[in-house]
Amino acid sequence: MKATGQDDTGAVLRIAGRFRVGGRPTAAVELRAGHINDSYVVSTASGSRYLLQRINGYVFPNPAQVMENIVRITRHLKRRLGPGSGRRRLTLVPVANGEMWFETTAPDRRAGWWRMYELIEDTTTVLRASTPEQVFLAAQAFGRFETQLIDLPPPPLHETIPGFHDTLNRFETFDRALATASASAAGNARRRQADAEIRSVAAHRELAGRLSVGAAHKLPRRTVHNDCKISNILFDRETGEALCVVDLDTTMPGLAACDFGDMVRSMGHRAEEDAHETDGARVDLELFAALAQGYLDGARYLTATERRSLVDGALELTLEQAVRFLTDHLDGDVYFRVERTGQNLDRCRVQLALLESLLARDTDLRRIVGGSTT
Repeated sequence: MKATGQDDTGAVLRIAGRFRVGGRPTAAVELRAGHINDSYVVSTASGSRYLLQRINGYVFPNPAQVMENIVRITRHLKRRLGPGSGRRRLTLVPVANGEMWFETTAPDRRAGWWRMYELIEDTTTVLRASTPEQVFLAAQAFGRFETQLIDLPPPPLHETIPGFHDTLNRFETFDRALATASASAAGNARRRQADAEIRSVAAHRELAGRLSVGAAHKLPRRTVHNDCKISNILFDRETGEALCVVDLDTTMPGLAACDFGDMVRSMGHRAEEDAHETDGARVDLELFAALAQGYLDGARYLTATERRSLVDGALELTLEQAVRFLTDHLDGDVYFRVERTGQNLDRCRVQLALLESLLARDTDLRRIVGGSTT
């Protein structure tokens, strides 16, 4: 099921008490910004604060693999970054028995897989980039994160969502949602509401194979974040420095172009993700240039072939996200957290408007990145 955000405070505090926290948990405040997991800032009697999260079992059907990945990633970053790096990486808090997560099995909404992180104090997150400097720092942080994981010891991380950035597969899921919607009155109503968007994604379907073709041209699989939104960066509250990459659930093997594409579709314009109007959903070349500069500075490991694939990643990932939002709309909003009817359809429209803008400025984008088509 989706993240519910409906736990009572007492239940959350009892769960928090299962972890090795500094003192008795006394308060829990829910964070509502994320689309997927339930998150709470937990305070204790000693003044310590932590981030408690319930993993969304609908989105991540194998939470144990998610946590095995995160344990490996956080331990690797601790070794790589060394002493004094606590504000630049996530730190898991163990359960009382020494495990790094636990499952509750109560037959109610508190059931699920739970984990806890040390809260990195005096930081802030932003939902939308406001300046080229901020975009540069966020993109640089994601690039550095990938660079830090270049030497992650084998084996490869689990694929926590198989085919996560397989856009061809996303279209197949969309096709099934479209067929299923036709089988009920409610589904047909959602389908009619999205008629223009359904036709639009169909018209751009040929873009879906660009990175698959690129993979055949020897694009290497890296350990990448796979959800490169600016809201997944912690910034220092005083200096504005990009300190720490968070939300590691989808960090797994993938293509650098997917991370770059995710940054462009979420940071390369000035529109709200779920705006009612799409006027602002146009690529901003100043933001795009800052993004490209920051990412290329952070991800210096990129090969020439990977660099040439980056704009294709921006096109494909923007289309893919439009298809994902549209699919969830057709399915009845079962994946992404929504606060109102039609929110996923608005999100889809923003992505489609941005895609049209990216296609119109394709030559400029490739000039800025310095790569031609794959």
